[in-house]
Amino acid sequence: ADLAIEAVVGPEVLTGSTRLKAGTAQKLILNMLSTAAMVGVGKAYQNLMVDVVQTNEKLRVRAEKIVAEATGVDRAVAREKIDQAQGSAKTAITMILADCGAEEARERLARKMALQEKELAATGDRDRDRMYGDLITANLYRMEKGARVLRTENYYDPDGGQVEIPLDPLKTPQQNAARYYKNYTKAKTAETMLTLQLEKGAQEAAYLDSVLDSVSRAEGDRDLEEIRQELVETGYLRRRAKAKDRMKRPGAKPLEFRSTAGLRISVGRNNLQNDRLTTKQAGKWDYWFHTQKIHGAHVILWTEGRQPDDQSLREAAALAAWFSQGREGKKVPVDYTPVKYVKKPAGARPGMVVYTTYQTAYVDPDPALADTLRA
Repeated sequence: ADLAIEAVVGPEVLTGSTRLKAGTAQKLILNMLSTAAMVGVGKAYQNLMVDVVQTNEKLRVRAEKIVAEATGVDRAVAREKIDQAQGSAKTAITMILADCGAEEARERLARKMALQEKELAATGDRDRDRMYGDLITANLYRMEKGARVLRTENYYDPDGGQVEIPLDPLKTPQQNAARYYKNYTKAKTAETMLTLQLEKGAQEAAYLDSVLDSVSRAEGDRDLEEIRQELVETGYLRRRAKAKDRMKRPGAKPLEFRSTAGLRISVGRNNLQNDRLTTKQAGKWDYWFHTQKIHGAHVILWTEGRQPDDQSLREAAALAAWFSQGREGKKVPVDYTPVKYVKKPAGARPGMVVYTTYQTAYVDPDPALADTLRA
């Protein structure tokens, strides 16, 4: 052996024995080393060994049980995800945890926004409440407590029509007017707040859609694990409780390509990589590409300090189209600009940026080109 494991254990318990204590200590050391190695290379999840090679029915059943135990899904769903993951229990676990987290959050957000839109629509009657308050105030001199309705001329109506205003018979005329004014003020405030909440909800929905797009383009368990980590950092999934599950494993690197002219092109696999590529690694004169108004990868064309050739620009744009939600389309619009014109707003979710001074290329997504340029 290249390395000898020699445990210093002192005298054996039994005189004449040469292996009892030393042999046990050596086995414990080997077990610790092998366990740490398995965890370190990603073959263990929680207390489960997830790299199960399903060579027979017994191992197939074991893989289903491992996936079901790790994620809380039933055995049928576990088998379906294992099949989708081409037999990898580890990939199936990460698919379930990452995809379910984003899908469930997206569904909850959609239900919440539907209720907010309904409440916002209800605030449209607030002007009527203010009008009722004004008309009651104008008629206080002839009103008495106990009335259930006020019939009066509507001086807001150009035709001078009559209006019937419901009243609370237990309240005074002044209290009825105050109630309508209060409803008006409450609805006006609610409209402002609901509008802001719906705008924020739309941004959250866009972010979650971008996560689901990243899941759909993931090529393996490392990609999915990084997406899961993103969902943890943004609060959509819980952080794993055990320390060994929080061990940092090497993340997947961006996809790398070379244009026909030899320029390097990098494609982010998920929002965290998109952020790093665009805001940390790319220089201000490198070029940034992204599909227009649809979710997709950030693509960086590394210019090496010179003006890139037209073919490299077209090839980078085609890669941006292929690694996006528009990959099945034709003439996909891809915006591109030097990185200096791309900014990340304060507090924005991973992968979210704004940009100015850009050009747009209309390109056809081409998987064959992606294969040809793959570094």
